[in-house]
Amino acid sequence: MKKRETLKSQVYEYLKEAIIYGDIEPGDRLIEEKISSELKVSRSPIREAVRMLEKDGLLSVNKSGGVTVVKPTIEEYRSLFECRVEIEPLAAYYAAQRRSTEMLEEIESCFIQSNQISGEMNLRIINDANHRFHESIVEATGNPFLISMITQLRGVSSFYRKAILEGDPLRTENAVLDHQKIYRAIVNQDADAAKHLMREHVKSDYKVFMELFEKK
Repeated sequence: MKKRETLKSQVYEYLKEAIIYGDIEPGDRLIEEKISSELKVSRSPIREAVRMLEKDGLLSVNKSGGVTVVKPTIEEYRSLFECRVEIEPLAAYYAAQRRSTEMLEEIESCFIQSNQISGEMNLRIINDANHRFHESIVEATGNPFLISMITQLRGVSSFYRKAILEGDPLRTENAVLDHQKIYRAIVNQDADAAKHLMREHVKSDYKVFMELFEKK
C-alpha cells in the first residue's frame, strides 16, 4: 500500500475496483479478516472504506454487521434507468449552458481518450474512459445537488455498464459516436441538442441492456 495516500482511500479504491470488475461478485460476502490479511492493514480503514462503498450503493450491511456486494434486480435496473434518463440529460443541458473554458477542455480530453480506446478490449480502460467523460459533463454543470444525485446512481450504474460492455463489445463504438455528438453540442452551447442526445444515449444503453438480460 502506498504511504502517500490514506489507508482508507487505498482500501476503498481497491475494493471498489474489485467489485466493479467482478473480482468480487454480486452477492459475495466481504470478510474483514481476509481483506486485512491480503492488504496488510488493520480493520479500521476497511470499515471506513465499507461505509463509503455502502454510500456508493456497492455494498449492503445487514443488521448483524455482515457485508455483501449488492446484487441488483431487474426492477432496480429499471428504476436506475428511470432516474438516468431524466437526470443525465439535464446535466448535459446545463453543462452546455455553463461550461467554462477549463471544463470544456476537460470534457474534450475525456472524449479524446474514449475515442482513442474505442477499439480496446480492456474492460477497465473502456469503463474508466466512459466514466470520466460522463463525470466531466456532470462537473461542468456547477450544480452541487445535481452532482450529488448522479453520484448516488454510480454504484448500480457500474454493474449495468459492465454487463453492457461484456455482452455487447460493439456498443463501445456506438457510445463513442454518441459521445462525439454530445461533446459537439456542448462546444456549440446548444443545450437543447445536448439534452436530447444524452437522453438518446441513455435510452440506447438501456435497450442494449434489456436485450442482453432477456437472452439470459
